[in-house]
Parts: sequence; C-alpha cells; structure tokens
Amino acid sequence: MNRAELPSIVAELAPRKKVDLKAIRRVEVDDAAVAENSKKLGSEWGAQTSLEQGRAPVPLASLRIEIPEYLDMELAVKAAQLRVTKQYLVAKALHEAGYQLDEADLVEDKRKARKR
Repeated sequence: MNRAELPSIVAELAPRKKVDLKAIRRVEVDDAAVAENSKKLGSEWGAQTSLEQGRAPVPLASLRIEIPEYLDMELAVKAAQLRVTKQYLVAKALHEAGYQLDEADLVEDKRKARKR
C-alpha cells in the first residue's frame, strides 16, 4: 500500500512574528448590534448568549450548620436527583416555611447560572 508522504512541519516550527497588540484599535459598535449578533451566533451554535444586565447582586452571608449525616445524605441524594444544590434545597425549604426570599435569589445551581 502506497502512503502519501506527510507534509513537513518545518514551517510550523519556525518562530512567528508577534502580534502588535498596541496597534489594535478599538472599534465602536452599537450595543444592539452586538446583542443581535450574539443571539445569531448563539442560535447557530446552540449556546447561551445572555448579555442582559440583571439587578445588582444581593450581598450574600455564609451560614454554617451542623446536621446529622443521614440528613446530609438525604439532601445530597435529593439534590443529585433534582440536579440542584443542597443550598438550594435548604433555601427553598426556608422560603416555603415563610421566610422572605426573592424568587430571583432562589438559584438551583449557581455554577450553572453563569452558563444559562
């Protein structure tokens, strides 16, 4: 079987000219045009392209509690089944018990919130 020769990689190994980043000039583009183009690219690639600026972030406080291991395990299993965090389950339970919590602050998984 005849195999074609592989192309030489010599050109790939040669040092390349550095890009002069200072020569790049800022281009003024309308925000609406950027948003429209982002939506177009997002729909083509199936990606989230939300550029919306929501409300200002609410300051967060840390709450450390100790609970029995069986309850922690139950929360972990339920969170995995629902694809949410244990923090979400606790916050939702507090909300349902009558504690004030804005719906916007009830986030299923903050790691995913950035991607959505």
